[in-house]
Amino acid sequence: MVHSTDDRPGWRYHTRVQSFRFFTVILGWALLVGSFYQKPELLTGAQRLLQHFIESIGDTIPSAWGPRIEFILREIGGMIWLQITLVIMALRAVLSAVAGIWRTIARRDRRMH
Repeated sequence: MVHSTDDRPGWRYHTRVQSFRFFTVILGWALLVGSFYQKPELLTGAQRLLQHFIESIGDTIPSAWGPRIEFILREIGGMIWLQITLVIMALRAVLSAVAGIWRTIARRDRRMH
């Protein structure tokens, strides 16, 4: 099956997507660094919550695999990397929702005028 080149997203689309990704990574790191200096108890609480979540996953999986999965998530995955990833994913979800609402409102306003 041959696809025409018109089906592919253009350069502007890719630039917007990559800019959004870059922005969320920078914002996520800034939030973590700011939390480290201003509200370290937030990071400690998030770490404990994530630790309990990992333990509950390990406890629900049958023996032999449960401890392995727990070890992978905790030690090899690295707690800090899991926290950073979760912060960035949460930011992307929130900002994508805001952008979607913004686009919906803008389309509605354009149709009304």
